[in-house]
Amino acid sequence: MNEIDKARLALVPVLAERSPTGRIGRTALMKYLYFLQTLRGLPLGYNFSMYSYGPFDSAVLSDLTSAEVMNIVEASPVQFSGGYGYRIRPSIQAELAKNNAIQFLSSHNDDIEWLFLTFGKLNSAELELTSTIVYIDQEFADAKSQLSTCEMTTRLREIKPHFNREKISGFVDDLLQKNVLKATVRAAGQPC
Repeated sequence: MNEIDKARLALVPVLAERSPTGRIGRTALMKYLYFLQTLRGLPLGYNFSMYSYGPFDSAVLSDLTSAEVMNIVEASPVQFSGGYGYRIRPSIQAELAKNNAIQFLSSHNDDIEWLFLTFGKLNSAELELTSTIVYIDQEFADAKSQLSTCEMTTRLREIKPHFNREKISGFVDDLLQKNVLKATVRAAGQPC
């Protein structure tokens, strides 16, 4: 197992135990790893692409399955009012996995702390919206282009019509205030 694989397996229980509830779901795991790699530059080697619920890489689910098989985490299905999800919690081999990647985890402790300060209180739908905003912003940044907050809101509304314009606009503004976005700029006096 190479160092990236060790780091990826160690991050699963670390993210679960450091979350405000002591557990996370699959959506949170996916989005947290996306934020850490994309916004903080952690060398995780994922290849995220846009999917129904925002940025996605099947390798994250593969890592989760490996972590379950190795008893690093336990993932159990949970019924919610709107459907079902998963509860991922550290298991008996979590400490061993973390020890195998201790240098990586130590060097990125501030990044993990930042992650939970910035995104730790968001629910699954909010993580979906936020990660999609970041994904679009990154595409524009990679193309060395900009878009206004109004353009971002319109684009998001096309991709995610189940979110209203006000909610999208509020999340874009919040991400701008937190200095997370690189290509999105405030639309000065421009009606949306």
